[in-house]
Amino acid sequence: MRLSCILCFLAMCLFAYADIEPYCIRKWPIPPFQCLYLCQHEEWKFLRIPQFTVEQKANGTHCRWFGLFRGMCYNGRCIRAKNMPITPEDSPAENVTFAVL
Repeated sequence: MRLSCILCFLAMCLFAYADIEPYCIRKWPIPPFQCLYLCQHEEWKFLRIPQFTVEQKANGTHCRWFGLFRGMCYNGRCIRAKNMPITPEDSPAENVTFAVL
């Protein structure tokens, strides 16, 4: 009985640990795409290439639109700051109205 409880606890810890995304050890810029970067998840080892993923910078990060104009990153693309749409989750809390039931 005790052994089965210990094994069950270890299995729960294993599943909880597998749910966590690996963090970036190093962020590599992608020059033509200013709002994207390569995320390196593991160290370089002998005869083993680390895992890489393409990630997006946070919305509102400054960038250069066509290399000349100021812009902001939005969903992985550099757009003009004037044309940046504001979604409900981006809007400030004071603009939200609450209905009383």
